[in-house]
Amino acid sequence: MDEDEIANLRELTLLLDLAYLHHFKGAGGRAKYRSAEATVRLEFGNFWYRKKNPTEQPAGPEIESVVVYSSVFSAATVSYFDTLEEALGVVHGWYDDAKAANAA
Repeated sequence: MDEDEIANLRELTLLLDLAYLHHFKGAGGRAKYRSAEATVRLEFGNFWYRKKNPTEQPAGPEIESVVVYSSVFSAATVSYFDTLEEALGVVHGWYDDAKAANAA
């Protein structure tokens, strides 16, 4: 992971946390949620992916997919993204929606 990806990951987790804070505030702190809510998982691929997509040294591992678990904001519960930027865009939308719903 390079510095831009680390910055995107930090922003992603911050926006996800803020979206949940707004959601719970709007629900009076009594919203139902699952134990895996708001988890972010980075997948670096299996052996075959790494064999087909080798990284040059000194580069670190390449992210194959970003997985975000949310039964609160997504009908799919588990959302898969190809890049951190793509996940960041979607989670930013969740944050905007939660903030707007809480402001109303």
